[in-house]
Amino acid sequence: MEKNARGYVQDSCQALEEASRCLEQALSTVEKGQNHERIQQSLNELTAVQTHCGETANVLEQH
Repeated sequence: MEKNARGYVQDSCQALEEASRCLEQALSTVEKGQNHERIQQSLNELTAVQTHCGETANVLEQH
């Protein structure tokens, strides 16, 4: 059975969660302050994308 849009969005949300966990691990191991800032910025932006993805998944579940 093929996935529908909701299934693909849910998969994307799960992939974003995994990416977030990886960035959090990177933060715990980074040594240089400049690199820490870059990773933190990436994590912050990813969090915003996760929120948007979650909202999209919720909308698709309702329709």
